[in-house]
Amino acid sequence: MNNAAAAITPDPGGRLVESTLLGSLTLPESQVFRFEHGLLGFPEAHAFGLVPVRVSGMFWLQSLEFEALSFLLADPFSFVDGYTVDLGGPELGDLLPERPSDLLVLSILTLPHAPDEAATANLQGPLALNLAQHRGRQIVLEDSPWGVRWPVELPRRKQTA
Repeated sequence: MNNAAAAITPDPGGRLVESTLLGSLTLPESQVFRFEHGLLGFPEAHAFGLVPVRVSGMFWLQSLEFEALSFLLADPFSFVDGYTVDLGGPELGDLLPERPSDLLVLSILTLPHAPDEAATANLQGPLALNLAQHRGRQIVLEDSPWGVRWPVELPRRKQTA
């Protein structure tokens, strides 16, 4: 389902964005998404840039309106064995893509406070992004066996001496 992640590739030119966490970024329009209803807890944030991370299947979602608002996202299908989600018309509404490959589903990650703790992913409230329309929506899966703080094992940086 998430082969669409390959369609998110940096290209030159674009919009200058200031981020408290990521610094100054230039984002091409292909990486800018509109969330008409905002995100849960952030209803006033509507424009975001999707910034690929060096780790495959991971992205930063940077608000274009609030420089201190950014989220680390992951492809849940890559990091959670057996994760499935059935998104149809009612969940996606007008975000329903013409082709399944235009839909990218990502989960918001929460990083641990201590090195021995696991990161968690919100699998019950994934983000659905329509790559063709450059629009997104946070979906709430009411009757889901997946939780909002699902432990995930992320790749770790190697320590240098």
